[in-house]
Formats: sequence, C-alpha cells, structure tokens
Amino acid sequence: MTLQAVPTSTLPPTPTPEPTFTPTPQVVPAGSALTKNDDGFITFIDMKGGYQFAISDAWLPLRINEQEFLDAWLLPIASDPAFQRLLGSVQNQDPARFRLFAVDANEEHIDGGFVTNINFLWEDQEELSLEDSDGLTQVADALPDSLPGIEVLAIQINTLEDATPFGVITSRLPATTLDGEDVVIAQKQVFFDLPVGTLVVTLSTTETWQETIEPSFDEMIETFTFVKTGE
Repeated sequence: MTLQAVPTSTLPPTPTPEPTFTPTPQVVPAGSALTKNDDGFITFIDMKGGYQFAISDAWLPLRINEQEFLDAWLLPIASDPAFQRLLGSVQNQDPARFRLFAVDANEEHIDGGFVTNINFLWEDQEELSLEDSDGLTQVADALPDSLPGIEVLAIQINTLEDATPFGVITSRLPATTLDGEDVVIAQKQVFFDLPVGTLVVTLSTTETWQETIEPSFDEMIETFTFVKTGE
C-alpha cells in the first residue's frame, strides 16, 4: 500500500453562500452521508467502508462532486488560486477510493500556496495487520518511491479508548508550491484495519501550522467508530 499524491489543477470560481449540511443523513450513490449535529460537529458515515468520524467546524468536509463540494466553489476563499487548485485536484480523484476530503478553509492558514487538508482513502483490496509495526514499516519504506525526498519521522501503533488499534506514520517533505514558495509539508497518516480493506486518513499541512492544526486532527481520529456496512 502506498501514499497517493493528489495532483493539482485549476477551475474557475464563482462568489456566494456557505455549504449546508442536512440535519438528517442523506446517503449519496457513493454510499456515505454527512450529518450536521447540534454541537456543530459533522458526522461522516461511510456505509461501504463501515466506519464513521465526527468532524469539528474547523474543517470543511467535501465528498467528490457532491453538493457540499459544488457549494465550496461559492465560498469567498474560492477566489484564492491555491484553494481553486485544491478543489480541482479533489474533483479529479476516484470517489470510490477517496471517500472524503476535509479542508482547512481559513484563508490565513494558506501557507505559500499550500492548503491544509485531510483525505480519507479506502483501499478495499488492501489488508494491513496492526498486531505489530511490521506492515507499517513496509508502507513507510515504500513512501520515497512515490514521494522522493520524504523523511519518515516515526512509526507507531496506538489504540483508541475502546481498544481499537490504529497505526501512525509521521513524515516531513520539503516542497515548492505552484506559487513558487518553499515549504515543508508535515504529514500524519493514520491507518485503520476495516472489516473490508484498510482506511488511511492523511493530514497534510505545513510545519508552520502543524502545532495549530494537528490537535484537531488527533481529536477527530479519537471519534472513529465502526458501523455496519450497507446501512
């Protein structure tokens, strides 16, 4: 299993209101739902993968080409070329694999043209044992093949409060953005062994904003729970 690098592209924006989420789940053909909760969090349920997360309002959750994605083009931040490129790259991904993106839509956090984001990649044909770190080590060893220059910082097996194990690979990658700015991308990949396949949740931010943003990512990971597939 290897980290998927998301390509960039541009599409024209249009100005207007914020994305809306229904108070009751509406399952789209991709087999997922986003629900706005009373506490302001949004619950993402993936019926095909068999899991869910609670996502804070610090993040803008987007499913490829669903209504909230189309609405994102209407946000004021969509006038920023970096945000346009991110939406364009998201649009070109396979929704059967990339189940969700969560974007930091705070314009102040755009760093040299890099937009902080989380992607949820479901590899339904991949199995990763989390009984020990051997499988994670193999994944980490393969990262330079797809991302030359990446430096793996740590490999860990952790557990949630309910004893669900998850793997973590943290890394850093010097890069030049399309705005011509040099940044260091900080990545944290979290791996869950699902009933079918493996889920990889990847935070990509810059070292400038890592300490600010990473805690909300970690809090989201702690909300992971299994759900029955096909619901």
